[in-house]
Amino acid sequence: SIVRIVIEREQAQLVLRVSDQGPGVPDYARERVFERFYSLPRPDGARSSGLGLSFVREVADLHGGSIALVNREGGGAIAELRLPV
Repeated sequence: SIVRIVIEREQAQLVLRVSDQGPGVPDYARERVFERFYSLPRPDGARSSGLGLSFVREVADLHGGSIALVNREGGGAIAELRLPV
């Protein structure tokens, strides 16, 4: 799966977008993936620790920023981290 990373400045914010071409995130899990220890099953049966996105949200909160996750049309997801400059 191809991962694309874009970093740009939008007004007074630094915006980091990471997108992939995977299956996306089910609607029921879109906010839960930011909870500690929550992880979705993978097709290969492996599981993650469920800590990565929760740490990103905590860092965003501590710096007055935000994190969002949306599904891409046609498959995949985009994670967007915004931090004040």
